[in-house]
Amino acid sequence: MKLTADLIKNSPTYLNPIKDRELDLSNNHITLIENLGATRDLNDTLNLCSNSIRVLGNFPILTRLRSLYLSSNRIAAIDHRLPAQLPNLVSLVLTSNDIEELKVLEPLRELARLEHLSLYGNPVMTKPHARLWCVWRFPSIRVLNFEKVSQAERAEAKGLFEAENGKPSSLALEILAIEAPSVDNTFEPGEGLDLLDSDDKMNVDRGSSASANAQAITDIKAKIRDEMSQIQAMEEFI
Repeated sequence: MKLTADLIKNSPTYLNPIKDRELDLSNNHITLIENLGATRDLNDTLNLCSNSIRVLGNFPILTRLRSLYLSSNRIAAIDHRLPAQLPNLVSLVLTSNDIEELKVLEPLRELARLEHLSLYGNPVMTKPHARLWCVWRFPSIRVLNFEKVSQAERAEAKGLFEAENGKPSSLALEILAIEAPSVDNTFEPGEGLDLLDSDDKMNVDRGSSASANAQAITDIKAKIRDEMSQIQAMEEFI
């Protein structure tokens, strides 16, 4: 189901137990966050639990929003623009979603006011040192997966992910490693030869006529386009 202005208008809004104005959009089979400008930034809490949302993002700027509930969706990616869209977010509940890699969580680092975060039930929390990583990477967090973050955990996380010079440790750098190269759509002569096997390289090297060289370059470009398409598809998913 699409998240339309009419759905927003007809969904219940009420004061929740902590006296925040909450808009309830749960259980609507929503697949994409959109059209939330129709809320006119009048809510403290937004409940989008039990839908089918895949990407956390595409919000308008909502300066009033403090709490965002997204349990039991299919979220696997987070838009890097989220902190600018929700600058005052304090609580984010992502329980039971599909986040798999710690690096996917990086946009949350810019949520300066974030204090409560739940990633319980995501595959990412089965990664080694996942809780300590979140404690170190998101220093404003006070409660993680409904458990208070202790000073001992902060010290342990710092020892694990920070080198003596204050820079990220080798383990931290490994987690933060770029998973896919950036895409440059400009073809340079000779570019992509490393993508060919040895037989292809020999065929290119042995080309003696202009037509043979032109055909070899065409083949190389085709292989590069295939590689670039795969990379672009990966980036769009992330």
